[in-house]
Amino acid sequence: MGSVSVVLLAYNSVSKLGTKFIGRIVDSVLTQTYPWLDLIVVDNGSSDSTYEVFRSVCIAYDNCHVLRLPKNYGYTGGNNRGAISVMSQRPKYLFFMNDDVILLGGNVIEILVKALETNESLGAVQPLVINKDSTVNCGFKVGLSSIPKVSSSGEKIFYVSGAALMTRAELFRGVGMFDENLFLYVDDVDYSWRLRLLGYGVKCIKEAKVYHIGSATFGAESPRFYYFITRNHLWTIFKNSSLEWLFPRLTLFSLEIFVSYILGNFPNRRLDAVKAIIRGFIDGTVGLKTLASRRIEVQRMRRVNEININEAMDYYIDVDLLFPRRVRRRLGYSW
Repeated sequence: MGSVSVVLLAYNSVSKLGTKFIGRIVDSVLTQTYPWLDLIVVDNGSSDSTYEVFRSVCIAYDNCHVLRLPKNYGYTGGNNRGAISVMSQRPKYLFFMNDDVILLGGNVIEILVKALETNESLGAVQPLVINKDSTVNCGFKVGLSSIPKVSSSGEKIFYVSGAALMTRAELFRGVGMFDENLFLYVDDVDYSWRLRLLGYGVKCIKEAKVYHIGSATFGAESPRFYYFITRNHLWTIFKNSSLEWLFPRLTLFSLEIFVSYILGNFPNRRLDAVKAIIRGFIDGTVGLKTLASRRIEVQRMRRVNEININEAMDYYIDVDLLFPRRVRRRLGYSW
């Protein structure tokens, strides 16, 4: 078994979570039974005392360090810089975790490492994520358009959650790390998709468990959430889809955004969300031309045809998005 570098991305953690919670996060990592482990905390340009508090907590451990970034580089840029900072130590695995995640039990890292050690076809794994509202996340299924639906069973998932994700360090670097164009959200979809293009799978390991507060940065379903979700899905489809499936995916995505996101928000008078979705769609469309070179890079790495990618997706999600429950009921369907 090889060494693991835990990259913990922090942004205004003291303001969001409080000092005591920060201590619990660090302790949950550094009291793991896995012996070859170090923790790098990446302060992603916090404007509060997050950097100072993490430093004061880490000082008690030899294998804990804090990296202070001059500004907020988003999930993608912050995690990339954290990963780059530990590459000289040649870790075999990287475990990315948000600052609102606590590892439950002392063997979480050990279980995840064992899963990757025993199955070389896996590119990334996640633990079972237990959310604050008691719901569970065991990965995400996606439709043919790449719009996701959380899975509690872990069956036929297409991507693993970026809130707590372990991957192979050499593979992470080789596949191009997280795409910094995305900044925030959909980055885990994009990364898992690129892994799949190389022939690797992803899996949720239920025996490992973490606790996740969730949506601590912008709040659940804020306008900024809708903006990034819409824009970044467009870009992810554009980069990763084969040429023959590019237009069908973009068309299907556009229809699903209109039906389930825009029309779905009107009854609740969420006009701020609708505006954010439209702005994200426009900015995403305009920005496609700047991603042309990135698309070429990704497609050159491809080792798997689109049939295999589609088989890993779930078209029932598309049906559900195009025909929401209230519409199905009006049409007389019970499903």
